[in-house]
Amino acid sequence: MRLLFLFTAAIAASAQSDVSALGWLAGCWEMRPAPGLSIEEQWTKPAGGTMLGMGRTVKGGRTVFTEFLRISIENGKLAYTARIGTTGVTVFPLLKMTPDEVVFENPSHDFPQRIVYRKNGANLAARIEGTDKGKARHEDFPYVRAKCE
Repeated sequence: MRLLFLFTAAIAASAQSDVSALGWLAGCWEMRPAPGLSIEEQWTKPAGGTMLGMGRTVKGGRTVFTEFLRISIENGKLAYTARIGTTGVTVFPLLKMTPDEVVFENPSHDFPQRIVYRKNGANLAARIEGTDKGKARHEDFPYVRAKCE
């Protein structure tokens, strides 16, 4: 019984440091929540222990937000690193991962504290959540697959 537990724990630890398990996130994603507003996110396929991503929000023909993202192994565990605009980076270590969902969390970050990606059929549901100025807050990003150009 103890051997089975150790084997199961080793498999779970291995999955937490295997970026290839997130291959479903690769590609181009977009949402158009209002006329003249588009939010895009693009992820490379897993390779070399990393996935690279970028996001852009365009409103009225102007880019109003950018982010550069990386999922990689940090301290033996997957982590999501975000660079918003030109400011420094913020690291969100892996909280949990299933075949259809990944959750990264950094409780000490101002907002968000959690970043969630979930397969939703052929689409992608992304969410940021946490506490902002003492109140629970979340933002949902119901992405559809887009053509990468």
